[in-house]
Amino acid sequence: MTSSDWLSALALIAVFALMIESVRQLRRRWVLVKVEGVSMEPALREGQEVLAKRTRRIAAGDIVVVAAPDSQLGWADLKRAKAPWWVKRIAAGPGEPMPGSGEPVPPGHYFLLSDNPAGEDSRRHGPCPANLIVGSVIRSF
Repeated sequence: MTSSDWLSALALIAVFALMIESVRQLRRRWVLVKVEGVSMEPALREGQEVLAKRTRRIAAGDIVVVAAPDSQLGWADLKRAKAPWWVKRIAAGPGEPMPGSGEPVPPGHYFLLSDNPAGEDSRRHGPCPANLIVGSVIRSF
């Protein structure tokens, strides 16, 4: 092989490595989730997909992607990597009054509600720890 062949091969390898790193960086920043169930109707319908940006900057009114709680244990001992994802709306943040009780949301937690009263949310499982919120929905498809 000539030196120009080696350079071409090295350039191809570099481009491939950059593409892999770009995809890895995109996955660290964005997540695509399919909406399942009717809990977020009418805002989001079953089968729609939402694009969420991984962020800790969230506020009441935002729609977020969150690791779903265990049906028996709630948010306790939740293994984030194994949990399915929920799409819910933030009803109250830390220190704000929880809907229904008026008690303040504990520090480091958020009170999540479904848009459709038939859905499961913080009314059943309690306030969600902030570290289980994956990101804020920025677009639906």
